[in-house]
Amino acid sequence: MLFGLSWKIWINFIGFNLIWVLSIFSGNESVLWVSLLLLVHFVLISKPFIELSVVLTTALLGYSVDCLLTLLGVFRFEQVQGITPIWLMFLWIGFCSTLRHSLSFFSEKYILASAAGAIAGSITYLSAAHFGAVELPLSPALSVAVLASVWAVLFPSLLWISFALSQVMSKRLC
Repeated sequence: MLFGLSWKIWINFIGFNLIWVLSIFSGNESVLWVSLLLLVHFVLISKPFIELSVVLTTALLGYSVDCLLTLLGVFRFEQVQGITPIWLMFLWIGFCSTLRHSLSFFSEKYILASAAGAIAGSITYLSAAHFGAVELPLSPALSVAVLASVWAVLFPSLLWISFALSQVMSKRLC
């Protein structure tokens, strides 16, 4: 244990950050490596079927929000076939693999999760834009306002869905 957290929590946290870096700096070329990291995640999980269901459900929701924001002109991706690049979906799967693990601290603390989502969500997209992974065509202030508003609702919603879905699936599979 380090800082009171188990090694699995640290691996989950570091693994997602590695997925983020690979995705932002390598784009679609990262998909193989990100897939391998996600495979390791699902191998280390005690109930992989539940985890896969929860992660894919929440990732689909998050990815859909990003697609909508792209269609609305909040994001722009260069050289993309379709609405968004494929690496973005894999990044969402990686992020959602943290909801019940390294981000579980925020479960049932929805006001705190909302504030954290507004701040961290905005910073994450601004960082991705700084490194050239995405363009934010709106003014910086408007981009931050939109992203903070979306993530203030999205992050606690994803946490709630992941918790509720895992509870339902655990009861049905037992």
